[in-house]
Amino acid sequence: MVLVELFTSQGCSACPPADAFVRELPRLGFGRDRVVPLTFHVDYWNRLGWKDPFSRTAFTDRQEWYASSNKLRSPDGSAGLDGLYTPQMIVDGAVQFSGQRRETAAHEISRAAQQAPAFDLVVRATVRGSTVDLSVEVPGPGAERKARDWRLSAALVAREARTPIPRGENAGEVLEEAEVVRALSERIPLPLPGSPARIQLSKPADLAWSAVDVVVFAQSEATREIGAVRLIEAPDLDGR
Repeated sequence: MVLVELFTSQGCSACPPADAFVRELPRLGFGRDRVVPLTFHVDYWNRLGWKDPFSRTAFTDRQEWYASSNKLRSPDGSAGLDGLYTPQMIVDGAVQFSGQRRETAAHEISRAAQQAPAFDLVVRATVRGSTVDLSVEVPGPGAERKARDWRLSAALVAREARTPIPRGENAGEVLEEAEVVRALSERIPLPLPGSPARIQLSKPADLAWSAVDVVVFAQSEATREIGAVRLIEAPDLDGR
C-alpha cells in the first residue's frame, strides 16, 4: 500500500483541485486496497482571511519536518525543497510535487506501488468512549535493527468533509474534501518482539466513529521513506 500525503488549506485557491483529486483516487483505480491518502490542513494560511477549521500547527510541523530533511526529491530526480507551499503532495515519504499535477501523481503512485513493504505491521484497535487504543506489533526477524531508525505514527481520518467558505480566497465556495486528518500521534520507536507499541488517539466531538478510519504507518527518521502502512476502516473499530 502507498501512503499519499497532501498538505492543503481551505484558504488556498489552488488547493481545491488537489483535494478533488484525492476524492477521485478510487475512481482512477487507486482504491483503498492500493493507496492510503491523508490530507493535512496546514495553519499558515489562517491569517489570510479564513481560518481553516481542520488546520493544526502539528500538521504544519510535519510539512516542515519533511522540508528540513533535504531528503525529498522531485519527480525529475532533483533533491531539496525551498520553503513550504500548498498544495504539496508527498508519495511514500520520498517524492514531492504540486498536488495539482495529476498525471505526475498517478505515475509516482504506480511506481511506489511496485515496491515491497520493508516489514509487516499487525494492528489491533479498540474504541473506548472518544478514544481509540492501538496495539502495534512488527512480526518477523530483525525487529531490533529496524527499531533503531523506524518510527510509528497513527492518524485519525475523517473520510469526507463539506465546508462552506465565507471568506478568503475561496469565499463563496462549498469545499468537498476527503481523508481529512483530524488527529495525529507523536512518532514513537518501532516495538521490540513481545512488547507491542501503544498509541492512543482522541476523536473530535463532531465526528462519529462510523465516519472515521485509522491509519498506522512506519517511517524512517533518516530518509523519511514509508516502510509499511495499515488502514483500519470504521467497521473494524471495536465498540464504535
